[in-house]
Amino acid sequence: MNLSNLNIAKRLAIGFGIVGVLLLGSQIFAINMVSRVSAGTAELAERSIPNTNATSAVLAEINDVAVALRNMMLDADPADRQKQLDEIESSRRTSQEKLAELNKRLTKPDTRAILERMLAANEKYVQGQQELIKRIEAGDEQGARDFLKTVLRPALAELKGAVNDQIALQQKMATTRAEEAHATEQSTRLMMIVLSLVSLAIAALVAWWNTRSITRPLARALDVANTVAAGDLTSRIEVTGRDETGMLLQALKSMNENLVRTVTTVRSGTDTIGTAAAEVAAGSLDLSSRTEQQASSLEETASSMEELTSTVKQNADNARQANTLAEAASNVAERGGRVIGDVVGTMDQINTSAGKIADIIG
Repeated sequence: MNLSNLNIAKRLAIGFGIVGVLLLGSQIFAINMVSRVSAGTAELAERSIPNTNATSAVLAEINDVAVALRNMMLDADPADRQKQLDEIESSRRTSQEKLAELNKRLTKPDTRAILERMLAANEKYVQGQQELIKRIEAGDEQGARDFLKTVLRPALAELKGAVNDQIALQQKMATTRAEEAHATEQSTRLMMIVLSLVSLAIAALVAWWNTRSITRPLARALDVANTVAAGDLTSRIEVTGRDETGMLLQALKSMNENLVRTVTTVRSGTDTIGTAAAEVAAGSLDLSSRTEQQASSLEETASSMEELTSTVKQNADNARQANTLAEAASNVAERGGRVIGDVVGTMDQINTSAGKIADIIG
């Protein structure tokens, strides 16, 4: 698909669409990374820290029990021993509650394995507590001391070891989560910067391409218009697109071609008119010459007419005189006619007389 054939609105839509997709992609990436950071933080807040606190609470209760057992061995007062027993029972219940909580919360294999050790060691330690309390209450101080050293302390050490391992594991997991969250935050920041720069570069490239695809044909159209306005119709206009600017260039090309045809027609008409004007000028010169000749002839004719008029006048006078003479001649002829008639009559009479004479002679 030739993008130059797309209209400006579609090109702008594509450009803004690309920018929008980049922004949307950046936002989706940012949301995903924030979700990862949030998940890590939630893991810390909802699992690692509560698990660590619960395990630490178990350790605290174990220590409280150990202190209470030691106090029972040191203090023979029944009331004080009962107080210590109450504290041991309270700490034991709290420890059992925390262990039950951990049993529900811990799901990973490594934490479950340590929890199993904790439960087994705690059961063993509770049984040892009961045995030590029995010996203390029975007054077997030496047996209680021996049992404390040989049985209960190793059981307590085993339980504390498991609890400390669980605490260490939870702290390690919390540290890992914190480091992952920090690394995610750092990578998110870096990636957002990179995405922002890439998006900015692509947006700038799209804007440059859109601007160039619009301004270059417009500049070409402006050059053509200025060239035509200056009277130069020899511009070669190439139309490469079918967008609005391409249609504008096509219109300018058609206008230029029409102007060329019009100018050619006008020039041809002008040449014809020039030729006719030259012929008219030559005719005018000839007519002027003829007019001068006619004027000279008219002057001669006028002079002749004057002479003719004088002659006509003379002829008229002569005609009148001739007419008078004619009338006189007519009168003479009339009289002559009558005389001739008389002569003819006389001749007829003579002829008749001659005939008669001939008849007489003959």
